Parts: sequence; C-alpha cells; structure tokens
Amino acid sequence: MGTRQQTRENGIDRRTFMSAAGAATLLGSVGGRASATSDAPMALGDAAGIDSVTGIANLGGKLVVGRGGYRTIQEAWDDARSGDVVYVHSSYDAQQAGEEFPIVLNYEEKEVLLTGGHPSGSVIDAGDVDENVVEVLGRGMNDYRNNPIVQNLKIVGGNVGLRIRAAPYSSYKDIVVYGTNSHGVSVEGYTDDTGFKGTFGATFRNVMVWGCGGTGFRLNTDARSHSMSFFGCHSEFNDAYGVQLRGYSCRWIGGTVQNNGNHGVDARSGCSQLLSGVYFEGNGTAMEYPIEVYVSASAPGFTCDTCYFQGNFARNFANGLDRSTIGVAVNGAPQASVSNCTYRNYESCFLLVRDARDVDVHRPSNCALDDTTFLEFDDCERLRSDGYVQEDDLRAVEGAHRGDMGIHDGSGDALWGPAVWNGREWISVVQPDVI
Repeated sequence: MGTRQQTRENGIDRRTFMSAAGAATLLGSVGGRASATSDAPMALGDAAGIDSVTGIANLGGKLVVGRGGYRTIQEAWDDARSGDVVYVHSSYDAQQAGEEFPIVLNYEEKEVLLTGGHPSGSVIDAGDVDENVVEVLGRGMNDYRNNPIVQNLKIVGGNVGLRIRAAPYSSYKDIVVYGTNSHGVSVEGYTDDTGFKGTFGATFRNVMVWGCGGTGFRLNTDARSHSMSFFGCHSEFNDAYGVQLRGYSCRWIGGTVQNNGNHGVDARSGCSQLLSGVYFEGNGTAMEYPIEVYVSASAPGFTCDTCYFQGNFARNFANGLDRSTIGVAVNGAPQASVSNCTYRNYESCFLLVRDARDVDVHRPSNCALDDTTFLEFDDCERLRSDGYVQEDDLRAVEGAHRGDMGIHDGSGDALWGPAVWNGREWISVVQPDVI
C-alpha cells in the first residue's frame, strides 16, 4: 500500500513502476546499479524511468513536465536528446513553476518533440508576461531532414503565442493559442552568421487562434513562407487580421475565419494562393468598410473556391454595423479566380474587382442566398466568366491568346454574340467576319 501511494505521489503509475521494477530485477541491480556481473552496467533509474542523479521521471525518452517530473519545459528541453519527447502534463503550471519566457525550442541543437496530452489539459499559461511564449528555431536550408514538431497544447497570454523562424517543413497540430497581447502565430525571417534562413513548406492542422491582440496567423514576407499548408485551422475574434497570407503556393483549406478586427484573409506578396472550403463570417469588426477577403496586386493567380461567406455581424462590434460591405475584393491582382462560393448579407456586393486583368468570376457557379449584388467592377481588362471575356466592345480589347473567347456587345457593324481571337483580331461566331 505504501509503495502504491509513493508511486502516485511521484507521478508514476503502478503499472510503470512494477514493469520497471521487474526490469531492474532481471538486470540484477544492487544498490541502484546493475550488478558487477552484468555485461552492460545500467543505473536503476534508467530502467525504472527515474534518473539516478536528478530523481526526475524520464519514461523511455519521454521527459515529463509537471508533477513528478521537470518543473519547466525549458529544463526538460535542455536535458532532452534527439529522439526524445518533452511531454507537458496537465499538472504543469508555468507561473507556479517559474517558467521563463520565451521557451526556446532550438532545433539546431537536437530533434525533440514537444507535445501535450490534449490542448484543454496541457496548458502553457504566460499570463500577462510581455514576452513571446514558445519560439521554434530550426536549421533553415541547412538540413531539410530535421522537421520541428509541436502539438497537443494550449498557449495562453504572453506576447506572440507561437513564433516560428528558420523552420522549413515543420509541423504544428492540435494547438490552441488564446489571449496573447500580439499575434497568435507569427512566421518570421531569420539571419545568423551563416546567412539567411527561411521557413517554407510548414504544415498546420487543427490549430485555433482565438482572441489575440494582433493577427491570428501572420506569415511575414521576409520569411519566404512559400508552400505553407493550413488544414482545418481557425482564426477568430483577433484584433487585427485573421490570416496574413504570404508566399507562393500557400493554401488554407477548411476551417473558420470569423469576427476578426481587420480583413479575414489579407493575401499579398506571393502567387497561386488558395482558399478552399473555408467558413467566413463577419470579419472587419473594427473597419468602417469591412471586407472578408482582400487580394492585392502582389498576389497574382489567387483562387477562392467552395467557401461560405456570411456577412452578418451577430454581436455588437466596434464598427457598429449589422453586416459587412464586401465578401471578396480583388484589387489589381491578375488572373484571380472565385468560384463555387455561397454568400449572403453584404451591403455593397459579394465580389469587387478593380484594376485587374483576366479575373474569372465564374458567375454561374456562385450562389446567392439573398439579394446581395454578386459583382461590381471598375477598370478591368478582360473580365471573365468560365474563361469567356465578358460582354464588351471587343474592338477595343486584345485577346490573351489564339483561340481566346469573348462576347461582343454589338458595337459597330458586328452583331452581338460570341467571338474568337485569331491572334490579330476578333472574329464573330454569329457573323463570320472581323469585328
């Protein structure tokens, strides 16, 4: 009975203790060490999961932070070796333990997994500390085989919740970031004495950023954050942007972007960025003219597909509005595409296109659930729907390529109807003649 109680107090369950004790017996341990006749002497602690020097639990490479284990995550990280797991137990209390922030996970030194058991139970609470909470530092382009991994945690308070630098192909899963003073997740550039190191190819799965004082997910342009993937992630009730999307071929698939102070998604400084299957609601809560998704001229080839847009503001926000102004604004971004989206409750229009060429609005595929105007446009070159240049006086328009299709508005001598660009001029389909 005493043994069971003692093992519980030390944070080790009976099964682990009995298994380890049996292993120690087989090794012929005497006085905390393997017997002199053993071929490979081993400390009792190594077998039992208790370090023979520190007395801290280390269960088969799992360094436990909390009751019976390390006081702080940083101490466990510093003691860990490549291949180990630093496990944040529900009994861990950062402030009580005296954790110093930021917690720096330096993957230039070792490959270690930082994990909790469940985001609701394994909490890193930085309170009102004006420091970043967790910082991931990788090896940049020096070693693509070393992929940082952080998962199953809740990060609360502090300045930036999760700061990521020089960590290509890293992975972040099942994380909640809540109530930080600044950004929830920030991907930044990094330069040391060996040169610049970027972060690209990282993957986020089921990461929620909620109620933070800055942007939910911020990809900095100088991080060269290309090919970043977000699957089922959520950015809600943050004071600034929901997502600042940057880099080439970055994608946000599924999840929710809702009630952020500025644009839900701000897409710039990259190309071939994708939003697919995302739920948008009431972003721009601090804006006089709120916009859910803003696409700048520096983001050519942007695609928004199969998303739901709800412009209604269900609460009393700073802007004092009942509904949003615009669902998607394409400002100068060439060859953007918006298709298969459903929308409602927008004051001006669902889709605004300005000063852009070859934007495809896929008019028949988008579905209105109320009387919201679908499209407004100004100063656009070859505005398209399903590839066809929309109705215009094609005499003043050049085609983009041989075989390009458009609809002539009947100006001049040619009849209204479809026309084909032969590389030099438009040929009317209904009246085989040059327009």
